[in-house]
Amino acid sequence: MTRHIVLVLLVALAATAAPAGTAPATAVAPRNLIVFFEFLDNANGVEEAVEFVFERMIRPGDQLIIQSPTRSYGYSPASLSQPKAKLIALTGKRLRHDIARAAIGYKQVLRDLETAAAEIAEHAYPTGTVDTNKDMNELFIFYRQELGNLNQLRKVNAASLRELVGAFRGHEGENHLIMLFEREFRPIPRREALNVLAEMPVFAVQANELFATVNLNEVFDVAAMAEHFIEVPLTQHFVYVTSKHISAGGNLFENSGDIYSAFSRLAQASGGVTVTTAEPEEGLKAILKTWE
Repeated sequence: MTRHIVLVLLVALAATAAPAGTAPATAVAPRNLIVFFEFLDNANGVEEAVEFVFERMIRPGDQLIIQSPTRSYGYSPASLSQPKAKLIALTGKRLRHDIARAAIGYKQVLRDLETAAAEIAEHAYPTGTVDTNKDMNELFIFYRQELGNLNQLRKVNAASLRELVGAFRGHEGENHLIMLFEREFRPIPRREALNVLAEMPVFAVQANELFATVNLNEVFDVAAMAEHFIEVPLTQHFVYVTSKHISAGGNLFENSGDIYSAFSRLAQASGGVTVTTAEPEEGLKAILKTWE
């Protein structure tokens, strides 16, 4: 999805916020709010989070954009005055569809990683239960390629963030960006095989890099992005959601340490909240508490 859609949506929302010469309906400063759902599993509290946003976080005069893994949905103050049950049902339906669609490619990459991990394990610690016609070098190359594909599926990068944040400029009131990110796990070889790989001089370094080292490389220049957020100004909040339904079998390793590091630091720099939880609604409650 092209991020300029977000800018167009906020411009359109601003145009409908209040007729020219009309006094605001409330003395409370409006909030311009973007809630970014970076999810790949509808079972992880998405519907409860949507309900909480509309029922508890939105006030008269606010503007809202819901960002799904594939597109944006804008809600002007006028549209937010509709019955909340209607808005919740419509938004939930849209998110379920978009998340399911985005998950198709993601799950295929996970299956490829699971296959490669099982074949690497079979070479290192044979059990006779896994068939493979590749040598160990080929399998490491394939695993690394699929890991790159997994990271490419993320919708969050420096360019998209700057365009997203640019949509807030010039709008009256408070600006808040809430990142709801589903914690990533990826398949790795089983423990017995990892112990053997650690003793193999040819593959020990690669095995440690891919299967034992948490990736904390910056996904973008965090310091520069923090300055940009403060300049807008914008408060960013980060809710790191642990999936309750991890589908991949075998041994798993966290793949999103770099995302956690980047967005928790951005939240701290911009005065926002960071929450790690199994329920996204709990993270939203913590954000609302700071607003109140």
